[in-house]
Amino acid sequence: MLNISRNIRRLNLLRAAASLALVLVLMPDTTHSQTPASNYTARGIAPVSGGNISAARATAITDAQQKIVLAALADQISLEKLSSSFATLHNLFISRPDVYVQRFKIISETTLAGSHYILIEAFTENELLRRDLESIGMQGPAQQKTTAFLMVAETSAETRYARWWATDPAERILPLNVGERMALSLQERGIAVIDKERISVELLAPNTDSVFPGHEAVLTAASRAGADIAVLAITDLKQTEAQPESAFIQVQCDMTVEVLDVRTRELVLQTATNALGIHINQKAAAQEAVAKACSRLAEQISDRTRKANSTTHTYSFRCTFPGARPESASQDFFSLLRAALPEIMQLKIRPDTEANIRFADIISSVDGASLVQKTMRTQPGGYGLTLGVVEDTVINLTVTQPGKP
Repeated sequence: MLNISRNIRRLNLLRAAASLALVLVLMPDTTHSQTPASNYTARGIAPVSGGNISAARATAITDAQQKIVLAALADQISLEKLSSSFATLHNLFISRPDVYVQRFKIISETTLAGSHYILIEAFTENELLRRDLESIGMQGPAQQKTTAFLMVAETSAETRYARWWATDPAERILPLNVGERMALSLQERGIAVIDKERISVELLAPNTDSVFPGHEAVLTAASRAGADIAVLAITDLKQTEAQPESAFIQVQCDMTVEVLDVRTRELVLQTATNALGIHINQKAAAQEAVAKACSRLAEQISDRTRKANSTTHTYSFRCTFPGARPESASQDFFSLLRAALPEIMQLKIRPDTEANIRFADIISSVDGASLVQKTMRTQPGGYGLTLGVVEDTVINLTVTQPGKP
């Protein structure tokens, strides 16, 4: 059971931002992380106009349900984010309690001094709420890991390895499995490697001029396997000259790697490294060299993917342009939007089957809710915006041209 006074204090801090006057009593049986629904208790208030208690009762129930949704939001996102994005959250979540309140029961109600008071206990759809918050970038999935589609090719002085893994160890060129070592290095840095059983091998025939298939084939196979990135690595081992009269063997590992982002279908990292292994045994020296090279590359891959995940957000605006010339209005609006908001890193416009609708696929440095909030506040070029519902990663907006109501 959550502490009642703690929740009341949290919500009191939002009084300046909230348009709702609340007096909340929160009594969840379980937390949202344990079950898909949690129950809360809240009191709704509505004035009685013209003696119409029935209308006041309906308004008070809605008021209580909206407070329930606000309480559920307060348990899922930080106070700072809840306060700074309150207008957006109100339009997308709080004003739609019928979507997120699973069921409710009335505990008590009374009419006093011209107002109707009603106390309800309600269960919220916390899993749906969490997913919708994720879709606008307000919350990340818990303990989400980057998953990698890993392809490792091997070379030697005589030949180039024609496949990126060998089911038969006797087919291997190198005296060890570099792919396994690379996978271990990635996993040590929190990057999960896709199991080979999930890979569509038929898509991955090598090009004639390369040990690897083309990027499009790799990205298709990686997407089907559920990977976030594709890692293409080439390994070359060679024995180097040791010091005169030395009993140690030196093996150098040269590795190059390309990393493709499966979501954006872009090359996000291209780098190379080399490492030296020294041992009295050749295989042990090779293992040391490979381990060093894999560790260095895995660190670079981890740094790049962590930076990308923490600084970019991907979503779409679905914009409706009322009027006779949606094409002209949309071009003007999106040009002004891109110029006004430096947070937008990439914006691609695509049409819809309906003539007055345009999609804007956006990659930005801030989450979708924050960008919507800033867009509505900025009103680029005098265009007005009305916020609609969120559908998966699509945010619906109605765009009004300057000077029109």
